Amino acid sequence: MNSKSYAESVKPAKEEIATSSKHQETKSDQISHKVDQHYLPGKSVCVAPLPKTISSEDLVNFLHQFGPVKRQHFGRNSFWIEYNDSKSVDILMSRSHWLANEKLCLRRLKRNGENFGFDKMPQEIRTKTSPKKAENKIEEEDDPIRYDRIKNTIETEVTFNNQLAALLNAVQLTEYELATRYDVICTHLDDIFRSVFSECRTYKFGSTVAQLSFKESDLDIYMYIGALDLPSFYHKPDVPTQVWTPIIFKKVRRVMYSMKSVFSNIVSIPKAKTPIIKFRYIPTNVSCDISFKNGLGIYKSNFLRYCASRDPRLRPLMLLIKYWARHFGISGSGRISSYGLVCLIIFYLQQESVGLLPPLLHLQRTCTPEIMYGWQVNFNENTILPPINNSSSIAELFHNFLSFYSQFSFNSCVVCLLDGKTYSTADFAQPDKLPNYMDRYKNYIMDSNAKKLDVHKPACIQDPIELNQNTAANTSDRALLTFQHCCKFSADICSTASVNNYDNLLRMIFDTIPPQLIHMKKKKKKFRNIIKAGRFLHAGLPEDFETRTDIVDKEQYKKDNWYFITFNLIRDIFEMIFKLQVEVIDQEVKQQKIDVLSDVHTRNNQKVTFHCTGNKCVWYNRKKNNRTLLDLQISLLEKEAIMSDKVVEQLNEHDQANNIKLDFICTLEKADNPVAVIIILNDENSQNHIIRQFECFVNTWIPKIINKTLLHMLQFKKTYDQLLCHQKS
Repeated sequence: MNSKSYAESVKPAKEEIATSSKHQETKSDQISHKVDQHYLPGKSVCVAPLPKTISSEDLVNFLHQFGPVKRQHFGRNSFWIEYNDSKSVDILMSRSHWLANEKLCLRRLKRNGENFGFDKMPQEIRTKTSPKKAENKIEEEDDPIRYDRIKNTIETEVTFNNQLAALLNAVQLTEYELATRYDVICTHLDDIFRSVFSECRTYKFGSTVAQLSFKESDLDIYMYIGALDLPSFYHKPDVPTQVWTPIIFKKVRRVMYSMKSVFSNIVSIPKAKTPIIKFRYIPTNVSCDISFKNGLGIYKSNFLRYCASRDPRLRPLMLLIKYWARHFGISGSGRISSYGLVCLIIFYLQQESVGLLPPLLHLQRTCTPEIMYGWQVNFNENTILPPINNSSSIAELFHNFLSFYSQFSFNSCVVCLLDGKTYSTADFAQPDKLPNYMDRYKNYIMDSNAKKLDVHKPACIQDPIELNQNTAANTSDRALLTFQHCCKFSADICSTASVNNYDNLLRMIFDTIPPQLIHMKKKKKKFRNIIKAGRFLHAGLPEDFETRTDIVDKEQYKKDNWYFITFNLIRDIFEMIFKLQVEVIDQEVKQQKIDVLSDVHTRNNQKVTFHCTGNKCVWYNRKKNNRTLLDLQISLLEKEAIMSDKVVEQLNEHDQANNIKLDFICTLEKADNPVAVIIILNDENSQNHIIRQFECFVNTWIPKIINKTLLHMLQFKKTYDQLLCHQKS
């Protein structure tokens, strides 16, 4: 289907123009449009466009599984269905649906009659968000468990226990889904990658192992490579990640790109603290993160699973708190990580006044230590512990958790799950003063000269196993303050609801927005990179540069020329490769072309600013389009631009050309000693996952493309004007 037919298919029937060949079809659509107006909001769903890979009969049979149907009809490229009960729609819309490897495009009929509009507003904060911004909340649209999608199921109940049961039924990944969609992945990966790594073995870890995962959760995977297929230095504990990452990533990605029916959306993140490769496992439609660094995550997940299963109240409590944090935007990138949040829950449950979980130390003392990378990773799940005397309900535990952290002094202490206690930051500045059971930490930082626990962060939550890691290291002051504001706000609601035995508590909490969140502006992401001139300072100079007498200061001319070329190449990369619209908004440079920046009067620290927007995801599927670009006369910039053109053509063929949102400010700043350009990206209004992906590619692509293009200019003695002259003619 081409882009034109797709655009026509989603127009309301009254706007369509009938032709002689399509008169009957258009007339039918006009009748359908009139019928659409009588479909009841809340009970009706539209499928548009219709899937290409399944029959109409199969589609109808699938949708009829969700409940009794009152009416239905097919449009030109849509199918409308109204159920007898709104619960059928809630269940249908609670997750994504894939039939024959094609995702159904389901849209709920909104109360304002906009039949082709998504329920766009994220959570309850949607009431405070402008419609224009709401259109770009694709991440939230695809969230099958956001509260406005499941609230009808929950709010039909009154008691806390019934509301909680309804919530967990709606959001928790079921055992059936785990078995059929997630558990099969590692076995398949083992079979695939043993052709490359003969000792390969993959393991799940994270929330799916701890049994604390939500629907459509990503799967965290650790791949053990083995010793036979890699250099001996790989297995040394102190080998830097930048040494082994390229070797492994190259082999793994080669396999993934060769199996297009198994792997898609492949994104490498080699410079992360733990380098990972992200991908989608096509057979069961699960997003995965695979790492190779070490298997400590497996043992951490086992500890979380033990804690969640220690008492029947704990897993529901942990899932409730995780969902609460997700709902209010407290957990996630730059905020409290999901793992860090669960550690906070465990620490609260370890307190003597609560007494529902033992310190990890008590479980480790009753078994022979198993040491990995310097840390004891095992514990005895069968350790005999004192009987539990706490009889609090889940609602009371939730209430007390919120109260506990609403006034917790994060900035002056270190949270330790090993013994369930807090320490001052000064204690970790002098390790000798730490208790004897911290000897493993003390020995580790002395013997290996390894990184110490970073206590100089807004919050420090010591990892219970990897004792030199702060699980809250990436949590900002702002995020921590928001967490405590939300704790206080929700604790106050709990106090009000406690009078009536916590009836309707979940509706009261999730239907109300903390005032601090209403007025709190989105924290904009900021990325920074640097391009150094190095040996390319002479690139792009005029052929008669050495003999020209009109250039007084030739060294300064070289610098200005390099700055000019680099600024323009960055702009070209954005426009030609990333297909962005670039507008110069620098106050001193009013025109679109930045030729003025080549003037000798532009000195150190002169800046130019671009406002960049785009809607095309061109960084996937590039490798298959790179087979015929062998012309040495073409620079890497031009080759990558040609590949982007091909990717866009393929996106258009599948009606996916305009499927993302990028909106950021790019500031280019000149530096000297050494000559360089500093690139600063400030996110304005991009989708969160897209700007993160874009950053990864910018950090690797821009330096590579600029350097190789400058090398091309040196080899073929081209100026910037000659480089792209055929493009501009």
